[in-house]
Amino acid sequence: MCYLKTFDPTVPMAYFVCVMSICVFTVNPYLQGCALLGGVVLLLCIKKKKALRTLALCTAIIAVMGLTNPIFVHRGLTDLFYIGKDPYTLEALLYGLSLGCSIACLIIWFSVWGTIVTQDDILAVFGKRMPKTALVISMILGFIPKLRKQYSELAHAHIGTGGSRRKSLHRTAKLFIACLAYESERVMDISVSMKARGYGLKKRTHAESRRFRKSDAAAIAFCLALCITCYVFIGTEKLDYWYYPRLSPGGFDPAGVGCYLLLCICPLFFIIKEKTLWRYCPAKT
Repeated sequence: MCYLKTFDPTVPMAYFVCVMSICVFTVNPYLQGCALLGGVVLLLCIKKKKALRTLALCTAIIAVMGLTNPIFVHRGLTDLFYIGKDPYTLEALLYGLSLGCSIACLIIWFSVWGTIVTQDDILAVFGKRMPKTALVISMILGFIPKLRKQYSELAHAHIGTGGSRRKSLHRTAKLFIACLAYESERVMDISVSMKARGYGLKKRTHAESRRFRKSDAAAIAFCLALCITCYVFIGTEKLDYWYYPRLSPGGFDPAGVGCYLLLCICPLFFIIKEKTLWRYCPAKT
């Protein structure tokens, strides 16, 4: 990830906050489309084939949310058909798809976040002022991947020692409890070790010193400018969109949607630049 690691860790954190703070609180399909487009392309560039499983999960979530929402919500004036006496409306269908897109955007962007922003980056940014909070956040973010890895190792060990290969609830529960016991003991050992080393003391020194450069400040200012511009358009109701009782006739402002699209795809410029330099500018021998 050298094309994004050239910046200070504060830059990708600020960028993800700007992107996700907009896509979470909006039901505008144009903004959601921008978030999905930027997130999918960025995830494919970073994880490549490993991203297909995440994208398949997001597709399933969008489809399930869209198809099931009109079964429980019967608002809307455009009836497609009836399930018994209850109408299956177009507005409820599209609103369900919108909710599914919001969840999919969060999953995709958090997946990108977990790849780019490491635990060391979190400790580097918040470790000096909030060392305990930074340690807790970094441990929480790394808990699920480590738990999955440990579960896989225990499952292979269980099969290797003559255990059954058949997946059952009893086998899964036994392995999961073993994983939790292992992780709990590991966390206790880490906390005792960090306390013994004086973690959190005021006079604690930092092994890694990162300088905040002008390019980092310019990148954060660029992201904040685009984010604030989008919020201005949202606040002035130029990007308002509603589904009930009929679909909104507006909600598309070229300037507002363009700003958010630029915000979502701006990391691609660094990716393209890095790959172009790597391919066409070989080192001189």
